[in-house]
Amino acid sequence: MTTAHTAGVFARQAEGTCYRVLMWEACALSAEHLAEWKAQKAAVLAQMKDAGTKGSRGLLGKLSEQLKSIDFQYIEKPLIESERAAFSFARADALVAQLREDTATLAYKLHAAGAEVLAQLPAGESLDTMVQRWQAATEGMQWHTETVVEALSPQQATALQLSIGNPADAAEEAAEQQAATQEFRHVTVLAAEAVEALQPAAGKVLVDATLGGGGHTERMLQAGAEVWGIDQDPAARAAARARLAPFADRLHIVAGNFRNAAEMLRQQGLEQADGLLADIGISSPQVDCAERGFSFLNDGPLDMRMNPAAPLCAADIVNTYAESDLADILWQYGEERASRAIARRIVQERAKSRICTTKQLADIIAGVLPRKGKQHPATRSFQALRIAVNDELGALEDLLRSGLSLLKSGGRFAVITFHSLEDRAVKRYFEHVTKAELDRPEWPAPRPNPDYAARLVYRKPITPGEEELTANPRSRSAKLRVIEKL
Repeated sequence: MTTAHTAGVFARQAEGTCYRVLMWEACALSAEHLAEWKAQKAAVLAQMKDAGTKGSRGLLGKLSEQLKSIDFQYIEKPLIESERAAFSFARADALVAQLREDTATLAYKLHAAGAEVLAQLPAGESLDTMVQRWQAATEGMQWHTETVVEALSPQQATALQLSIGNPADAAEEAAEQQAATQEFRHVTVLAAEAVEALQPAAGKVLVDATLGGGGHTERMLQAGAEVWGIDQDPAARAAARARLAPFADRLHIVAGNFRNAAEMLRQQGLEQADGLLADIGISSPQVDCAERGFSFLNDGPLDMRMNPAAPLCAADIVNTYAESDLADILWQYGEERASRAIARRIVQERAKSRICTTKQLADIIAGVLPRKGKQHPATRSFQALRIAVNDELGALEDLLRSGLSLLKSGGRFAVITFHSLEDRAVKRYFEHVTKAELDRPEWPAPRPNPDYAARLVYRKPITPGEEELTANPRSRSAKLRVIEKL
């Protein structure tokens, strides 16, 4: 073999949990090099523990990305350039023959001293068994006992397939192309109430900060408004673009997190709007799609990212965070009383093998908590992990702080929430900005509120009626709060 690699891509659709496996010859990398690799990973994990303790979610994302880059720096790059290997053409051909015969293989690269394989795990087979089968094809070759394994969603696997065939292909484009061919059915919650609160009409410019499948936006467009829709999920954007094609002249779709709504829209040339809507929470297509890893109802990769290109996924948290940080996440974001016991069990189980799928994690949690009633024992923990992965509360707080600045006088800010942590944050902020004066026990008299900028449109939150609850039980926890800029 030369230092150049050979690659193969199969026309097989990625389904269910997929894996990227990097394996190398025992002689390819020195013991000192591997020790340095492990030391670098341990150092980053220590920083992640410290960042988790301090609640630095943005830093955690960067460190997670750094953790993955270490594998390339210390493992993949040396495998491409190695001159220590004895990976002969005969052995390479034998491995390729095995990979081509193996229906689990989606793509592969052969390097000077090892191989990168993208595959989906056959039913009833373990990851170790699959890797051993590939390595057994190269008779007489000594493979190192270490491997680098990353669990991927089908969208990520499809993007990796394309990048192996053509490195210029972007993961975002691949995910959106695949999403466009799939159904994205989402029942819009409080559709009439939320849209009515924004008072859409011809000549008005409205912002849907959580575009989703486009349900709220469609009603705004039908009323004659111009709408800017924001979503970080390529599947949602693709579905909304197809659904709202008849209104393309008044619709602008922007890729991004709603926490940056004001900044992103100003970059697009929109300085002020007549209304802003945010539907906080996860959509039904995301929950129901096993490959997204949000739910334990069907097995899938432990992902939970609303933005598939984001660096931090649930598997990173579950497999790398310190026990105390895991417990804090489960307690703070899921209000899980057994948070410490669950965190302890997770750490014990991941020491045996990496936790890669939703079923693995759900089974671990169910082994700690007995089931009571209809709710699965893992429900609160999965909610907590999802919130942590996507920094949902931090994103909401950023949107609340900047949202009013994007509105004209008389513009309305409407937010739909689905659990108490979100609603508490919205209620607290809306109450604060609608108070003309602030008062504290230690003050001799009330003082003007420097943040006073709005009035409450509804004194109490709007909730779904009986008809909507019957048609869509998932709407039962929804609350709509609205303020109007003075």
